[in-house]
Amino acid sequence: MRVCWSCVLGLVLAALATGAPFGPEGGSRARAQTAAPTGGFPWQALGARTYDTNCSGCHQRSGRGIAGGFPPLAGHAPQLLAQKGSAYMARVVLFGLSGAIEVEGAPYDGRMPSWSSLKDDEIAAVIDHVLTTWGNEAQLPKDFKPIVPSDIAAARAENLTSEQVYAMREQGTAHASKPALTAPSFTQAQAERGQPLYAHNCIDCHGSNLDNGEFGGPPLKGASFARHWDAANVAALFGFMKAKMPPDRPGQLTDETYADIIAYILDENGFKPGDKELPPDANAQQAMSLKK
Repeated sequence: MRVCWSCVLGLVLAALATGAPFGPEGGSRARAQTAAPTGGFPWQALGARTYDTNCSGCHQRSGRGIAGGFPPLAGHAPQLLAQKGSAYMARVVLFGLSGAIEVEGAPYDGRMPSWSSLKDDEIAAVIDHVLTTWGNEAQLPKDFKPIVPSDIAAARAENLTSEQVYAMREQGTAHASKPALTAPSFTQAQAERGQPLYAHNCIDCHGSNLDNGEFGGPPLKGASFARHWDAANVAALFGFMKAKMPPDRPGQLTDETYADIIAYILDENGFKPGDKELPPDANAQQAMSLKK
C-alpha cells in the first residue's frame, strides 16, 4: 500500500491538536503578546492552545480571517464585546452562528460551527485570548473582566440553535437589503479541468469517489458534505480550502487551481454547469449558495 506521508502528517498534526498545518501563516508561531492572566482563572496558555487548534484554520493565526470566507477577529472582537456583550460572544462559540453578517464593511454569509464539544474552561479561555491578542486589548474597557468557565456553564444550559444566536446578533441592527443568492457558476470544461487537479492534490485523503479516501479525509460529496456546507456560500468553501488544503502545503496552489477543483466537486455533487466559469475571486463567490 502506498503511503502518502504528507497526508498522514496533516492528519496526525490535526489529531494532536497542534493546528500547525493550518493557514498561510502555519509555519510561524510568532504572535502579538496577550495580556497577562487576571484573577483566579489562568486562561492565557489554554486560550492560545485552543485557538490554534480549533480557530486558526479559518480566522488565521493573525486573527485577520480570510476575505470573503471567514471574518477577522483582530480589531473586531472588542467592538463585538462592546456592542453585544460577553454573553453573546459565549453563545456564538457554544452554539455557532448561521446568517449573513457584515464585518468592517465586508459581507460574510457562511456558518460558524458550534464548539459545544469544548470544555467550559476552553471556551472561556479562547474568548479571553481573542479579546486580548493582536492589539485587541488596547480597545477593551478599563473595567474588563475575563470570561470565566462558570459564565460558559450558565450559557450552555440554554441549548440555543445557531439561528437563535444570529437573532441575538441582529437584534436592534439595521441592514441594507441583502443580495439574492444564486447557484454556483462553473462550466463542464472547468469541472473536467479540475478532475486531474483533484487527483493530484486531493485523492489520497478524499478518494477517487470523493468519499472513499485512503487516509480518512471527510467526504466531499453526498449527505455529509451537504450537511456541512449547504448553509454556506462558495466563498466560504474556497477560503476554507485555501487556508487548509492540501494539508502538507496549505494555500500553495493557485487561486485558479482551487476554483477548478471546486468546480469538479460541485459537478460531482450534482450542481448543474453553465456557460460561465467559477471565478477565483472570493467577492464574486459571495452570492453563490451551496444549498441545492
